[in-house]
Amino acid sequence: MNLFLNIVLLLSLLIGCAAQQKVNSNNSKFNELTTKQVIDPSFYQEKFLGGIDFYARGNEPNWVLEIDFDSSMKFSEMNGLSIITPSVKGIKAQDADVTNFRAQTESGDLSVTISKVKCQDNMSGEMFDYNVRVQIRKGLETEFIEFTGCGKYLYDYRLHDIWAMEEMTGVELKKENLMKGLPMFEFNLSEMRFSGHAGCNQILGAIDLKGNKITFGNLISTKMACPDMTVEEKVGQLLNNNTLSYRIEKLKLVLESDSGTRMIFKKID
Repeated sequence: MNLFLNIVLLLSLLIGCAAQQKVNSNNSKFNELTTKQVIDPSFYQEKFLGGIDFYARGNEPNWVLEIDFDSSMKFSEMNGLSIITPSVKGIKAQDADVTNFRAQTESGDLSVTISKVKCQDNMSGEMFDYNVRVQIRKGLETEFIEFTGCGKYLYDYRLHDIWAMEEMTGVELKKENLMKGLPMFEFNLSEMRFSGHAGCNQILGAIDLKGNKITFGNLISTKMACPDMTVEEKVGQLLNNNTLSYRIEKLKLVLESDSGTRMIFKKID
């Protein structure tokens, strides 16, 4: 009988060790996914091209949040807790750069608060522009489980280049009519700025990127007078302190306003 009990005990220990090794292996893979890869810009570019507009992560326990503003919010945690909800419109605070997204489904509630506060991942050391708080309530549970971490809005890194305008809605673009030729923009995503000209004066300004939206700040320009200022005036009106959608297809950049005014550029370097 003692021999039989010893065998049963030994088998139990072996099964327990195997299960723990599997858990450790899964945790190790999750840790690798959430620490090493996220520092590589190509990781974020791949996520953006896959439709993700906002990405966040945290530690102890490790978790990941992915938001597609047109589709869904997906949260997953290394111990198996996960929830997927439809995307919802964010509610902005009146006195701070804070946005809350709250979705309720039959499977549970998901609340995400995104605050414009510099945040450093305490495992990889990576710096993020936003602090993120996630609260989850599953099924009929009464209490929320809270997670905190860091996040960032994703964007198309291919925008970081020099672009020459080919078309603009309602404007006849003729190189010979413009003192400096066709309008040209350079986007610097490292500094979140753009510069260039709209056929006459040099212009520059700050930009902000969130998903497929680009917001131009207050434009700064030289004050030279040119024979034809039509194009420059229309470009200034379209960009100054405005938000446009953008997309890049086959080395062409398309900027478009909510009213439908469109500018098409080609990559030149």
